[in-house]
Amino acid sequence: MSYISYIRTSTDKQNIGLDAQRNTIANYIKSNGGDVVAEYVEQVSGTKNDREELNKALTRCKKEGHTLLVAKLDRISRRVSFIANLMESAIQFKVAELPNADQFQLHIYSALAEQERQLISRRTKEALAVRKAQGVELGKHGKVLAQKNHEAKLDFVKQVMPTIHEIKESGIRSYNAIAKELNNRKIPTVNNGKWYAATVKNYMTA
Repeated sequence: MSYISYIRTSTDKQNIGLDAQRNTIANYIKSNGGDVVAEYVEQVSGTKNDREELNKALTRCKKEGHTLLVAKLDRISRRVSFIANLMESAIQFKVAELPNADQFQLHIYSALAEQERQLISRRTKEALAVRKAQGVELGKHGKVLAQKNHEAKLDFVKQVMPTIHEIKESGIRSYNAIAKELNNRKIPTVNNGKWYAATVKNYMTA
C-alpha cells in the first residue's frame, strides 16, 4: 500500500502538533505496513475547505492511485459535508488513530466533531454576551485574545476527541479510566495539565 500523508495545524506556531502527527502516522505504517511516498504540510484553519496543499495531495492520490493518510480525521476537515464528499469520491483515505474504522464510523466521528465545534462556538458567544450584559467592556485586545483562545481550544478538542472515542470503543468506559489512559499516553490537556474524570466528562457531555 502506498500513501500520501497530509498533516495540518491551524497556525504556524504549532510545530509540535506537526511532529505529533508525523509520529502517529509513522506508528501506523510500522503496525500496518506500506510506504509514505510524499508528505504535504499545511498550517491553516480546518474550517477552510479550499486548501492548496490538501488539494495537491488529493489530486496526486487520484492520479497515481495512492491512499491519503492523516493522523486524525479533523486534519482533513472540520466539516462533515467535506468528509462525506471525500468518501463518495474515488479517493481512498485512512485515519492513523482510527485504523479499523469503516466509512460509516468515520462519518459518525466527523458528525460528532462538527457538533462539538458548533457547541464550543455557541458557548463562547453566550459567555461573551453575558459579560457584555454585565457591563464588561470587551475591548479590541480582549476580543482578539478571546478569539485566539477559542480557536486554540477548538483545535485541541478536534484533535483529542477521536482519541477519546477510540479509547471508549476499546472498552474503557468510565471517565476516570479514560482520563488515566490519556495520561498514560502522555496526552496533555489544552492547558498542558493532567486529565481527570471531570475534565473528560466536560468534553464528552458538552
